[in-house]
Amino acid sequence: MVNICLRCRKIGHKISDCLGNREYTNPSVETDNFATELLLGKLPSSTDQLCERCKGLRIIDWLTYEDVRDEVVFDTDGSNLPGWENKKHNADRWLGLGPLRSILLDASCPLCRMIFRVFPPPPEDDGDWSVEYYLRPIRSYNRLAEKLPLSEEGLPKEELGNKYAIYAAINSRQDQVSILGRYFGDAEDQLLYGFESVFALSHKTPPPGRTGLSARDRGSSWNLDILKGWISRCEREHSSSCRVTWSDQLRVCRMIDVSSRRIVSCPWECRYIALSYVWGGISPKAGALESSELPQTIEDAIEVTKALGVDALCIDQTPSPEKVQQLNMMDTIYNCAWATIVALHGDNTDAGLCGVSTKNQRVPQGSEIIEGSQLLNLFPTLNQELTGATYCTRAWTLQEFLLCSRRILFGKHQVHFVCNTGRYCESIDDSLDPGDVLNLDRKHSDLFLLPDHKEYVKDQDSRRAFADITFCGMVEMYTDRRMTNDSDSLNAFRGMLSYLEKVMFPQGFPRRRPEFPSWSYVGWEGTVSYTDNLDIANGGSSGLFDETVDLVLDYLGVEGKILTISGVLLKLEVRNEPFNNAYIPGTDFLLGILQEGNFLHKNTLPQGEFDFLVVERLSFRYRPQGPLRHTLYMILIDGNEGLFSRRSMVRLFIEPGLETKPKYLGVSDSRRVTHLQ
Repeated sequence: MVNICLRCRKIGHKISDCLGNREYTNPSVETDNFATELLLGKLPSSTDQLCERCKGLRIIDWLTYEDVRDEVVFDTDGSNLPGWENKKHNADRWLGLGPLRSILLDASCPLCRMIFRVFPPPPEDDGDWSVEYYLRPIRSYNRLAEKLPLSEEGLPKEELGNKYAIYAAINSRQDQVSILGRYFGDAEDQLLYGFESVFALSHKTPPPGRTGLSARDRGSSWNLDILKGWISRCEREHSSSCRVTWSDQLRVCRMIDVSSRRIVSCPWECRYIALSYVWGGISPKAGALESSELPQTIEDAIEVTKALGVDALCIDQTPSPEKVQQLNMMDTIYNCAWATIVALHGDNTDAGLCGVSTKNQRVPQGSEIIEGSQLLNLFPTLNQELTGATYCTRAWTLQEFLLCSRRILFGKHQVHFVCNTGRYCESIDDSLDPGDVLNLDRKHSDLFLLPDHKEYVKDQDSRRAFADITFCGMVEMYTDRRMTNDSDSLNAFRGMLSYLEKVMFPQGFPRRRPEFPSWSYVGWEGTVSYTDNLDIANGGSSGLFDETVDLVLDYLGVEGKILTISGVLLKLEVRNEPFNNAYIPGTDFLLGILQEGNFLHKNTLPQGEFDFLVVERLSFRYRPQGPLRHTLYMILIDGNEGLFSRRSMVRLFIEPGLETKPKYLGVSDSRRVTHLQ
């Protein structure tokens, strides 16, 4: 038996031999998948003979017949209580691998080899190596944070759920507690970011009756036939939100003719592909287009464009009078593109497209045969690839991603396709999707895509409300990004402003009165109307019902650096159990869970008694006739004798059912004058 060590990821010894042995390197916080496949490729060819431990796991039967339930099932009040019960049911079906320090992996066992591929990076602290690890089952669509369609009774169509494949991940109980704490209250994110590495039965040898979204072979190079199939499906089956139309404005644009490799004016009704990438300060040298020496990402995009049978690529970035004009029509350029190639991986223009360029090769996919069935490892989902990608930190790429209808994303591990109706990837077989879970609901998608304004805009009021909500979402994302040149701050947002202008003013922008200021009603011709009051809760924008706001702070005055206000001042006891629970001091009366600022974790506050100033209270219902719920928006403050300083913003999610309890009403109904410095 030749052992594979999970700590140093080398062969020839056990984990217990590696611990404390200076001859072996320390564990890496990130698995090197290239090194893994290179290592396994050097081993003798594996057979389908399992080691004794893996025989007892009966992995093929487990992936075929195990009763694995849906972990995202929302109750009528909006909670995931049914899904939580299913999660506990599934936990009883985890297969134990033992404490990390004693897990033995046999290099000749195909299941051991697959476990080695998908095993998460081990803890850096050797003291944590007594933690038990398990094979954990998850329904294929749950890993994508998707839910089943609902019946007329409002219940998930479970008969469809049982038709989806089962994926296997490796977790410890401690890993799950960490994920639960980080994404507490968000059932989709708990699944979306908790299963980066998994394996499943191949679509070539699927389990009977469980074929939905099985694992698919993903080659070392991008698959042209799969990509053409996605685009063909989009053109053939998808709604008008995916339709690409021509605009005469495009005639002023400059394109690359990919056949002649020349810069040309946009031909009449040209079908073209746009390119979105991270510039990174690398520009083409003179004559690079003619000599085929453009930065690698652009060269690869030309090859993909030609392979798809498209004539032109929109990428001209050289300074010109036309470029200034094009900045004002970025929405038209990307919205009218037949598709947009997104270079998701890489820090600059020379990184290349993974799977196209020899500069940026893709890690091989792991494959093993057990009892005549093929097992494949799956690659990170699109959301997982987006997390941490340089592309998602750059200002220019935001409007390029949002304004197009079809996106071909070349990620580090695989190609993804996202249109305004669906999303797909190379390593998941999307030909069998019984519940159509890959179709995007843009109202509730975990990917932010521009809403289809045609569904919302019925009159001027709804048009204004739509523009307000969309603009706020765009600005929030845009201001979280960076740019190389500060002078681009407006240019990189012009396309989105043009998009909103067309939504708000389909007949054209109002006439300007230049002798008066633009911020005043006297500076414009036309009817003036005002939006709702600005409040922290963004009332009406969250899909909730019967939203009202009260307990709002009253402004009384300011003197020097002292602000005087009137509001509800609460003293709460914070206990970490393990999350920040708020209690009435000196009692065991739980008010709810606290969340500080924008932290994902709900355990960032210290324990103890603190003063909180209520900014406002949001009352709402998750459904029209559902129970009333409360959320308090507060400021954690320090100080005494009526003079305080701001420490942090905090939300308090009041426990269901407390809305009418005297103890809760007693602590939230008293106002006092407070001075803030």
